[in-house]
Amino acid sequence: MKVRLTYIFFFLQMILPFQSVQGASVDSVLQQKMLQEQQTFLARMKPGLQHLQMLAVRAAINGDDTQLQQIRQSRNHASKLPDSLHAFYPTPDICIYTPKNAVRQKRPLLLYLHGGGWCFGSINSCAQFCAAVAIEANCVVAALDYKLSPKHPFPAPLEDCQRAIKYLRKHAAEWGCDTTQIAIGGDSAGGNLALATALSVPGIAKVIPIYPVTKLFTEHTDSWTTYGKGYGNDAELLEAFNEAYGGQQVRHPLASVGLASDEMLSQLPPALFISAGHDILFDQTKELVCRLKKLHRPVIFEVYPTATHLFITVPGQPTAFHEAVKSVALFLNSAY
Repeated sequence: MKVRLTYIFFFLQMILPFQSVQGASVDSVLQQKMLQEQQTFLARMKPGLQHLQMLAVRAAINGDDTQLQQIRQSRNHASKLPDSLHAFYPTPDICIYTPKNAVRQKRPLLLYLHGGGWCFGSINSCAQFCAAVAIEANCVVAALDYKLSPKHPFPAPLEDCQRAIKYLRKHAAEWGCDTTQIAIGGDSAGGNLALATALSVPGIAKVIPIYPVTKLFTEHTDSWTTYGKGYGNDAELLEAFNEAYGGQQVRHPLASVGLASDEMLSQLPPALFISAGHDILFDQTKELVCRLKKLHRPVIFEVYPTATHLFITVPGQPTAFHEAVKSVALFLNSAY
């Protein structure tokens, strides 16, 4: 039933008010479970952590990245992967995840971009999600260590993503993949980069932004005001991330993809957006999805109304994580 509700959400989100459509894509049992996990997750979060992260990013913007490097190292831990999965590095900055003994040919290939505000994160951040999607979809997932800000602001991380697509197209057939079915996805800042890459590199088959940043500047929307503190992605930290990445180009349409013209958006490939309802970024995503629907672009908008930010890369919201894995796998193998 959830899949059917997800697809009718196209129509519902256009005609019903914000509160009425939040529960359209998951049933009440899952909503309650996600809410309980979200509350436990947030209660366990170290008080003041995001403020300290904001200070580290601000210091790095001003030339001292000592604290930022310490935060990066503290978050960069390899995790144990399932025995049924094979992971290898064809290049120093790309990791390939593929199910062992896979016999299917012409599989989809997903390039996945980790979150972390363009300032934190690594391949290790998203390893569990990439592994889970590879197994669930019986596909190949490639994760990229793109350059991090503020040392490497826009467009350097985006250029890494563009180069990665070219590399994957060249080698996809070696891994049993269909070179015409290369998709791109990512969470938060990675979702932003996925959208920007899909807008700037022709021929990408599908795009999967998960609670993406679509504007690198403050707009006091309902979700920004309601969920801007204490929900896993505080406004003051997001503003520091935006400055670190965007610099003087925060309104460039490939940085703030929500400012892309209708002409640009009309070229976006089929998209699956996944959002958390209790997230500062929810309204940004909703606005972009509405624009795409008005342009008659193929788009799915799946909302986990009682989840919050971070459920892809930070353990603690397993129901949202696993629902996202299933939805991404379904979308990758769909006939879109």
